Amino acid sequence: MILKVILVVSILVILFSILKNKKVYEQFIKKYKEDITLPIMAPFAFSLIDKLNLYKRMPKVISSIHQKMIILKGSKLSGDHTKVYLAKIITFNTLFAFFTCAIVIIDNQPYKNLLVGLFLIVIVSFFLVKDLDTKVKKRKDSIIIELPEFVNKVILLVNAGETAQGAIKKCVEQKQKDIYDSPLYYELNESVNKLSANSSFPNVMKDLNYRCGIQEVSIFTTTIMMNYRKGGALLVESLKELSVSLWDKRKTVTRIKGEEASSKLVFPIIFIFGAVLLIVIYPAIAVF
Repeated sequence: MILKVILVVSILVILFSILKNKKVYEQFIKKYKEDITLPIMAPFAFSLIDKLNLYKRMPKVISSIHQKMIILKGSKLSGDHTKVYLAKIITFNTLFAFFTCAIVIIDNQPYKNLLVGLFLIVIVSFFLVKDLDTKVKKRKDSIIIELPEFVNKVILLVNAGETAQGAIKKCVEQKQKDIYDSPLYYELNESVNKLSANSSFPNVMKDLNYRCGIQEVSIFTTTIMMNYRKGGALLVESLKELSVSLWDKRKTVTRIKGEEASSKLVFPIIFIFGAVLLIVIYPAIAVF
């Protein structure tokens, strides 16, 4: 009976919070509607983040999420996307909490179901945070795989008499249709836009290095910065040496991805083998 009252009161509090804060976060929700999980619950989640001041109460967890958002979304919008992701975690946990309460009320084993529900909430929160690590790793691997080809294109263009800035611009123009599908070319496109806005080339390269956040891009930008004024043969030779190491790194990443893919196929193969074995031996078993 007490649990039912708590459940009803909680639902009423959440509904009141949604109605009260709907206008407060209306523009923010419209701006990030595609990234927000269950927008109807968003006003409650955002108000909870602000009123409980989670940024100060959970600095380590939120700082970790924020650092990953800087890599995935860029430094300008990382704060907003961190808030959106925290709202996602709160939304999922709230729904699991309601589901747990409903099961506890219906079932005859309240304590057991309550513990299972709390365990699921912890697990979901953990996997949502770890999912960011997976996205960051995929982005890093994607950049490492594309970078050697990009460097080779720059080498060819510089050999043909193009400047480093011009070579990067031409490479980006060739991939304009696939900009949003490629983390590397998306960041390079941002750099080209800054060059078009008369930003200095050294600052643009530093910014590119910061946004990508991986060692291979850092080596590339450093190589460009050390040799771009000299140009010609010196820049080409430096980039050729870099290209060799980048292709080796790409081979390593590709091999690891292949091993991961093969390991994921182990269970389906075992399942198929079991099914085939059952089909083969069933006639013999049926005879007896």
